[in-house]
Amino acid sequence: MCAIPLFIQQKYLLHVISLAMIFGIAALSLQLLLGFTGLLSMGQAAFLGVGAYTAGILAVKLQYPFLVCFVAAGVVSGLISLILVPITRLKGVYLSVATLGFTIAIHLVFLNEEWLTGGSQGLSSIPPPAIGSLAIGGEQGIYYLCLAVAIGSFAAFHLLVSSRFGRALQAIKLDEDAARASGINVTLYKSQAFVTAAVFTGWAGALFTYHNQYLNPNDFTFWKSIEIVIMVAVGGIGSLAGAVFGAFAVTLLPEVLGDLENYRMIIFGSLVVLCMGLGHSGLAGLIGSGFRKWIYFRAAAPAADLQEVPQ
Repeated sequence: MCAIPLFIQQKYLLHVISLAMIFGIAALSLQLLLGFTGLLSMGQAAFLGVGAYTAGILAVKLQYPFLVCFVAAGVVSGLISLILVPITRLKGVYLSVATLGFTIAIHLVFLNEEWLTGGSQGLSSIPPPAIGSLAIGGEQGIYYLCLAVAIGSFAAFHLLVSSRFGRALQAIKLDEDAARASGINVTLYKSQAFVTAAVFTGWAGALFTYHNQYLNPNDFTFWKSIEIVIMVAVGGIGSLAGAVFGAFAVTLLPEVLGDLENYRMIIFGSLVVLCMGLGHSGLAGLIGSGFRKWIYFRAAAPAADLQEVPQ
């Protein structure tokens, strides 16, 4: 991944790959909820937008430096998510509908509060990021910035799901009543997972702001939440690597489709049906299975050659 800009000279392709890494962070956040806690949230677009507009407003109107805007994006998204903490008691479709309503409400705020967000005209003139005296400009600079944050996010989620906290979340997903009987504070752990996912999604939103250098409310509708759910489902529910694979597949596929881009939601829906029909492991499971078979045949080939040696 670090060497990709050395071989790809097309700025647009680097732009799209950077976007895939940004959505990969958002997909990892949803994976924590759906894949490891069993919470189907349709509010990721809202937190992505909150993080994006927080960073954009601080950068444009208050001219705060990049690091302040980036950190604030995650903090504000986490604080906003506290509003939804009570609904983590809900299960199944009720939680999905509640978070979907929240996404619609946040989108309307972005659309109507022109004094703050620019309304339907959007927010423009966002400066390029800089860390101290080091300016991060151009597609290559943004690419490496997204790559660094994506790697850091993946490592953080890996440590999180491998910890006692992650094991408690998986116990809640398997059997909430049994987890509660074992002494796990189900409501507290669900709330912590929800806030954690919101913070990381807010950081993804901040990267989106500096990546596009322009924000529009239509980038954060409930359709974006559905796309992030599709990323997780296609990549593989319960797999961190699957969330990343799914984000790349869903982000890059429209570029491959060309004239068929208008049918992308139909194609995405078909991919979800196909992947779920083959099992919830998705692309991660298929890639892992193919790799294991390759290793098996590579290991079996020398043994077969030895058996054919005449005695």
